[in-house]
Parts: sequence; C-alpha cells; structure tokens
Amino acid sequence: MITLEAALYVSGRALTLDELADIIGKSQSTVQKILDNLSFEYNKRDGALEVIALPKDRYVMQLKPELTPRVGKLIQGGLLTDATLKTLMYIALKQPIIQSNLVEQRGTHSYDHVRDLVDKKFVDAVPEGRSKLLTTTKLFADYFGLDNDRIKLKAQLKFKFKKMFDSQHETEEAAGLTPS
Repeated sequence: MITLEAALYVSGRALTLDELADIIGKSQSTVQKILDNLSFEYNKRDGALEVIALPKDRYVMQLKPELTPRVGKLIQGGLLTDATLKTLMYIALKQPIIQSNLVEQRGTHSYDHVRDLVDKKFVDAVPEGRSKLLTTTKLFADYFGLDNDRIKLKAQLKFKFKKMFDSQHETEEAAGLTPS
C-alpha cells in the first residue's frame, strides 16, 4: 500500500491500474483492492488529500478541490492566478467556445489566460476562422479529478461549485458574517 501511495503522490497525474500493477508487481485485482482501501483511509481521515478513481481504470491522488482556492497560490511557481482559473472554469462550462466569444464575456485579458492555459496543456486551441475553438484537455480533467466526457464534466463542475459555495456560506454564517 505504501508503494502505491508513493507512486500516486510523486506522479502528479492519473495512473492506470496497469501502470500501478507494474510498479508493485501485483495483479490488477490486487491493486484494485489496495486502491479501494487507500481511498477509504484517505476519506476516513478527512484530510486535505484524496485518492479517487477516474474513468478508464485510472487513479489520482490530489488536493481536495474545495481547498484549492485557499492554498493554490502557495504552489511553487504558482499554477494559475485566480483570474486565469476563472477563465478556465468558464471555458470548461461553455466548451466548445470560440475565443472571440470568451473575450466578449471575460475581457481582453483572457487572451493571456488562454495562452497560459494552452502552455500548461489544460486547454486546446484549434484555429476556427479568424479565432480559435477552445476546449479543455484530458490533462485538465485528470488534474481536477473530473470525467473526460464533456456532459459529465460540466455536471461535476456545477456540483463542485455548489458544494464550495454552500461550504463557504456555512463558514460565513458560523463566523457571523452574514445578515440575519
């Protein structure tokens, strides 16, 4: 179990059941049981990390999404600015979207955001007339623990946003920051 945990931690990406089985020299069914136990243990301790199953027998260890807004700026080199992350979420929810339509909604600064997102391989930008057609990539889905299917991905994002909003609202209420 320790070697699988280490592999998921250092890889920084989703690993297939086959890759994990090769790493520890066990059958895929044995690895599956170990991963189920590992995922259960992480959920039970209610910490900052989670081990989740992705489609096509892939697994990833990641920071729980609701913590990213608070600690994302601490990532060495900074992964994404808040504004770039908002642009990424807009693309994810509206995809496929023409870049000129994105700019109309998010402003001209989104050109820089798209360039950064393409460089980080979270977004594909395919020429479409005088503009570009923007879609999220498999890496985006894997990194954020989402399904690669666009319809499921959008539903998952909406659910996660609602969960984050509800959690933030509860915190504000507990701190007495909301009107009564």
